[in-house]
Amino acid sequence: MTEEVPSRRSCDRISNLPINAIDDILTRLPLRDAVRTSILSRKWRYAWAKVLKLTLDESLWKDLSTREVRVKLGRILLHLFSLRQGPIKECRIFIPKSKYFPEVDNLIFFLSRNGIEYLVLELPKGEKYKLPSSIFTSSKMRHLTLQYCVINLPTTFQAFGKLLRLQLFNVSISEKHLEKLISRCPLLENMELDISNPLNYIQVNAPNLKFFNFGSKIISICFKNTPLLAELSIMADNVNHGPVELIVGDDVNRDFVERGTCNLVEFFGSLPSIKNLRLENFIIKTLIAGIDEIPMKLPMPLLNLKKIYLFDICLSGVDDIRFLLCLIKSSPYLEEIVIINEAINNERGDDLTAFKVLEAEYDSGIKLNRLTKVRLIDINGTKAEMEFIKLLLATSPVLEKMMISPFYIGPESPQTLVEILMQANTFQRASPRAVVNF
Repeated sequence: MTEEVPSRRSCDRISNLPINAIDDILTRLPLRDAVRTSILSRKWRYAWAKVLKLTLDESLWKDLSTREVRVKLGRILLHLFSLRQGPIKECRIFIPKSKYFPEVDNLIFFLSRNGIEYLVLELPKGEKYKLPSSIFTSSKMRHLTLQYCVINLPTTFQAFGKLLRLQLFNVSISEKHLEKLISRCPLLENMELDISNPLNYIQVNAPNLKFFNFGSKIISICFKNTPLLAELSIMADNVNHGPVELIVGDDVNRDFVERGTCNLVEFFGSLPSIKNLRLENFIIKTLIAGIDEIPMKLPMPLLNLKKIYLFDICLSGVDDIRFLLCLIKSSPYLEEIVIINEAINNERGDDLTAFKVLEAEYDSGIKLNRLTKVRLIDINGTKAEMEFIKLLLATSPVLEKMMISPFYIGPESPQTLVEILMQANTFQRASPRAVVNF
């Protein structure tokens, strides 16, 4: 009895795959390879045209000139416009070469009309791409990432009513339009902003915002309606154009900076849910400038604050120390402190005054009952710095680890290292488990 040979039709497993499996395969392929699957069988011929995800990534433009990129992009659009079936929910667009392509306008218009929910537009450095108004008609947008663009909101813009995440990197936008954009995303939960043009002041109105990373030049920022904001980072040093200057020649009104649009009490009063906080010294200065005297403690305790990360704060500066003490004493459940010290000036005249302010805290009954980790970076051994270390060790009963990174300034640094280590080891420790490491 001869064994029956399976027919070719029964062996064609590729053609017999279920539609959802085909879709899953195609979404994982670059567009070029997805289109090539049309030759596999009749069932696969136009399957790529129904896939919900579209990726125009680096592989499409490898080793192509600007002209060749433009021609290829035109062909891709022709296929999309003529063969596309159904919505495109997710799209990542990477366009190389610093050249403006009208074809990108057409693609964004097409996506806006086809139910786009997740859009990432990555453009190269150079002249920024002026974002077309059609993108603001995408009522289903849930995630929007833009890079190297110019944004001018059209007067007809109503809202991104479903947007949950907004990322703007090296984007140019006015203060007025930025405020309007944020306030018209009522469900926004996650926001990362790197605005390339300097800003004077913005007001953040985002009732569902939980995470906010702001890395742009700005003088003052106010949180009007952010009851759920748990993670906040304002670090201008994160951006490529360098740290912000509080007063930049004639570009910024000096009275505006000195007055402080949003002061210390107002700022933290608008952050009842704050859990992790990262601030650079430039924003601290503006918060302090808005009040006559830095309070010993905020009117409202920061009951959710667990971690503070302060960059470029001077532990030998009186105002900086008073701000730091105010923040610490207002945070009863603080668990971790990370400070990058401004150690560029070892002989500041207010070091002794800052030392005395810290010394007086021993009589204030300060207790950091939840603090377990401390990291101090760029310490150079001034009286105020060492007194701050001593205060933390004496008032933190559950402290586990304190990391101290000295500021290296020359051949004398090893000696400074030894002096800091020897002095720190003489300080009384409230926690029997506390370890000081370098």
